[in-house]
Amino acid sequence: MNGHEQGNSRAAPSRLRIVVDTDMGVDDAAAVAWLLSQRERPVELAGVAAVWGNTGVDAAAVNVVALLRALGREQVPVVMGEAAPSSGPMSPIGSLVHGADGMWGRAAGTIATCPKDLVAFYRAVAAADTTLLALGPLTNLTRVAALAPDVLRRFARIVVLGGAWRHGSITPVSETNFWHDPEAADRVLAERLPIVLVTRDAHRAFALTHDDLAALATAGSPAARYLAAPMRAYAQVTGRFGEPLNFPDVVAAVLAVEPAAATVRRSALVRVVTGTHGLVRGQSVMGFADNERLAMIEGGAALARLVEQALAEPTLHLGRALAAILAREPDNAEVVLAVDAARVRRSFLCALTREART
Repeated sequence: MNGHEQGNSRAAPSRLRIVVDTDMGVDDAAAVAWLLSQRERPVELAGVAAVWGNTGVDAAAVNVVALLRALGREQVPVVMGEAAPSSGPMSPIGSLVHGADGMWGRAAGTIATCPKDLVAFYRAVAAADTTLLALGPLTNLTRVAALAPDVLRRFARIVVLGGAWRHGSITPVSETNFWHDPEAADRVLAERLPIVLVTRDAHRAFALTHDDLAALATAGSPAARYLAAPMRAYAQVTGRFGEPLNFPDVVAAVLAVEPAAATVRRSALVRVVTGTHGLVRGQSVMGFADNERLAMIEGGAALARLVEQALAEPTLHLGRALAAILAREPDNAEVVLAVDAARVRRSFLCALTREART
């Protein structure tokens, strides 16, 4: 190659290694199908862990195996993860929009004989060049963190679909994945892992239209053929509630591959309301400013006492005291609050139909 050719050559994008943890419903399937169909960056799907959520863990594993088979990726390792939340019974609410089996019967007849050693799976796939994409409740991750604390720290990034700042989904303030297992979400965040949190505030901006669904239904790609029927059923249910046709998991998948699709990202201290607290169950409390973080760490009454002490004791350096409090609990997530929804839509449709639509 001569100097002119070298100057005009462009290095090919590096391969991205991804592990997916999923409760495989319709939007999860759309996300994984995009990962394996897109041409923006080469992706190696290193493994998939099934978890309860949109459906039972058995059905989720069946849906994963069926999708991989439809896309010619049967060699991807699949493991059966946790079957119930950290505490309390499993909620059946996912069947409302995903059907009883998570894919509106699309995987009927498929058999999944998957290993069940979740920790061994994660030990095998975790690596410094790998991104973990968590699309369901964080029950699998909290189990791994409890039994093998070092494993999750090996990942370069953990992209988590979960949480809400101003716009909930299952309640006015709570996002579905965190609502399903708030204890798991709070414990995983407490581990201070390299988490990118894709919130409801961000992914609610991305929606498909009925024309988009029609284009997918006539597209010839294996992914479009496989997804057409369950996506149509998913759209019918969301339409009954007057909701846009959102696919949250697709947004998280796109951000795992193309972080620049996030238009607003902020470092934050995030906690999750645990237990059965009615409408606030699973609410993610996010501290972005120092005053918010201070209240989350120390509590309002304790801060008031500290201020009173500083006023009474001129030698007490209030700024240093406040800095020491903040240092006790550093931020635990990079929170995505907005995305380029038009870019996500173009990328998704282009990958599944092989043509960009406006």
